[in-house]
Amino acid sequence: MKINKSLVKGSLVLLIAFNIFNAMNFIFHFSMARMLSIENYGILATLFSIIYIFNIFSESIQTVITKYVSSEREDGKIKNIVKKSFKKSVFVAVVILVTYLFASIFLSSLLKISYSLVAITGFILFFAFMLPITRGAQQGNKKFTSLGVNLLVESFTKLLLAILLVFIGWKVYGAIIATIFGMVLALLFSFASLKNVMGSKEEKANTLGIYEYTKPAFLITLSIIIFYSLDVILAKIFFDAQAAGSYALASTLAKTIFFGTAPISKAMFPLSADKKQTNKNSENIFINALAILVFLVIVALALFYFLPGPILNIFSGKEIEQSIRILFYVGVGMGLVSIANLILLYKLSVGKVSGYNYLFVFVICEIFLLSYFSTNLLQFAMAFITSSAMFLWGAIALVKNEDRNSDSGI
Repeated sequence: MKINKSLVKGSLVLLIAFNIFNAMNFIFHFSMARMLSIENYGILATLFSIIYIFNIFSESIQTVITKYVSSEREDGKIKNIVKKSFKKSVFVAVVILVTYLFASIFLSSLLKISYSLVAITGFILFFAFMLPITRGAQQGNKKFTSLGVNLLVESFTKLLLAILLVFIGWKVYGAIIATIFGMVLALLFSFASLKNVMGSKEEKANTLGIYEYTKPAFLITLSIIIFYSLDVILAKIFFDAQAAGSYALASTLAKTIFFGTAPISKAMFPLSADKKQTNKNSENIFINALAILVFLVIVALALFYFLPGPILNIFSGKEIEQSIRILFYVGVGMGLVSIANLILLYKLSVGKVSGYNYLFVFVICEIFLLSYFSTNLLQFAMAFITSSAMFLWGAIALVKNEDRNSDSGI
C-alpha cells in the first residue's frame, strides 16, 4: 500500500475540524443530557434521529455536488453548478416540508411527542437542501479548511444558543431552535469561502448524467442514514420512557464512531472521484482510507469496552446501568456501519455502483430484528449488531457484484 499524501493531508484537516465539530455536538448532547430530564432527553434524541434522516437529502446533495465540482477547474462552471442546484433545491425543499408538516400529525401520535415540537424540527429540512450545495462546492474544490471552518460555525452557534435557551426554560424547543439557527448562520458563512466562485463570470458546466448519478447517491445515502437512525426511533416505540432514554444515551455515544470517522470518507471522495486518477490510484486511496478508519474504530471500541461507566458518567452525569451494559455492543454495530459507509462512498466516487436498491432489504431486516428482539435493551443491542453485520455484508456484496460486472464489460 502506497501512502497517499493528499488523502492523509485532507483527512488530517477534516479529522481535526470534524472532530472539533463532533466534540461540540458531543458537548451539546452532554449539556442537554445534564440540563434535561432523562425523559426529555429521550424526546430530544428521537427528534435528532429524525434530523439524521433529514441528512439523507443533505448528504446525497453534497455527494453529487462534490462529484461534479471535483471534475471542474474553472470558477465560472462551478458557479453554474451551484446556481442551478439552488434553484431546483428550493422548490423541492418547500414541497417536502409541506408534506412533512402533514405527516407530523401521525408522527407526533406514534412517538408520543407534541405536534408543535415535531413540526418545528421539520424546518431543518429546508436548510438541509441549501447548506450541502455550498459545502459540496467547498469539498469538491478540495477547500477542506474552509469546509472545516464552516462546520465549526454551525456547531459553536448551536451549542451556545442551545445552552442559553434551555437554561431560560425552553427545554427541548430551545435545543431544536438552536440547531436551526446554527444551520442558517453556517449557510451565510459558506458563501464567504466561495466569493471567487460566485464573483466569476458564469459558464455552462458539463452536468451530463447528473440526474442519473443523483439516484444512486440519494438511495445509498438514504439506506445508510435510515439504518443508523432507526434504532433510537424503534427503542422509543417499544420501550418505556426510562429505557428508551437509557438506550438513546448509549446510541448517541456509539454514533461518535460513525461521525468521528466520517471525515475520512469525505476526504477520500473528491480524491478518488477526480478524473485524473487511474483505477489503481483510486484503489490505493480507498485502502489508505479503510486502514485509517478501521484503526480508529478499534480504538473507540477499546474505550467503550474498558471504560463504559466513566464515559457514560462524564457524558450524562448519571449512573445508568442499562446504558453501561449495552454501550460496547451498540458501538460494535456502529463500527460495522462506518466501514459499510466508506465502501459505498468509494464506489459512488468512482461511479461503479449497481444493485444499490438491494440495500433496503437490509434496512427491512433491521426493522424486523429490532422489533422482534425487543424484550430488553441488551437483546435489542445484539439485534443491532446482527443487522449491522448484514448491512456490511450487503455493501461488500454490492462491491463484488459491481467488480464482476466491470470485468464482464457490463
